Amino acid sequence: MACPSLLPVAAPFSESPCHRAQLSPSARPFKPSCPRFVLVRWTPPPRGWFKLNFDGSVYHDGSGRASIGGSIRDSAGRVVLAFAEKTEHSTVGIVEARALIRGLQLARGLRLERVVAEGDDLVLVQLLRGEETQTRIPMAMQEEILGLLHSFAGRDVRHVYREGNQVAHTLCRQAYHSPGVWVGGLLPAAVFEKADDDRRGVAHERAVVRAA
Repeated sequence: MACPSLLPVAAPFSESPCHRAQLSPSARPFKPSCPRFVLVRWTPPPRGWFKLNFDGSVYHDGSGRASIGGSIRDSAGRVVLAFAEKTEHSTVGIVEARALIRGLQLARGLRLERVVAEGDDLVLVQLLRGEETQTRIPMAMQEEILGLLHSFAGRDVRHVYREGNQVAHTLCRQAYHSPGVWVGGLLPAAVFEKADDDRRGVAHERAVVRAA
C-alpha cells in the first residue's frame, strides 16, 4: 500500500523564464536546449507537523564508504533531532532507503504524530507515493518503510531537489568524521549554518535543461 498524501501539494521552487536567442531567417531550423532556472528553498511543514529530511551518500572510489544523514524540524524550522551515521556500502537506492528508515525510527521514538518525509531520491519518493512501480530497493525494505509511515497519524512523502536538502546532505558528510545523533539545538557548526539558511528562506538556483 502506497503512502497517500495528507497535505496539499507544495512547490518549494519558483521558475525563471527561458530567454530564446533570435535566429536569422536563413538559419537551419533546430531545437535548442532551453535552460530553465528554478529557485529552490527548503519549506517548513504546516503547524503541528514535523519534517524529516533524509539523504544517503555512497563513494565509488574503492574506499567502501557510505553514510546516512537526516534532520527533523518543526514548523518554525527548528531542528529537534539530527543524525549522521556511517553505514554498510551498497547501492545509492538502498542507502537512501536506510536513511529514511533511520529517520522514521527516530521520529517515532520522539512520539511525533504527523511527519512529512522529504528527500531528493525521486525514484524512492514516487515508489512510496504509489506514482511509479520502478524500484531500487528490496520489497522487504519497501514494506518496512510503509509500515513505519503508517504508524504516524499523519504522514506524507515528498521530493525536493538536492539544493533544498542541504542539511541532510551536510549530515551525510559529517558522518565520515564525527558521526552522532543530536537532540535539541546543539548541532555541528556546518549543519547549524545550513539549517539557519533554510530557516531564513535562503534560495538556491538550479538550472534544468530541457528541449525547447
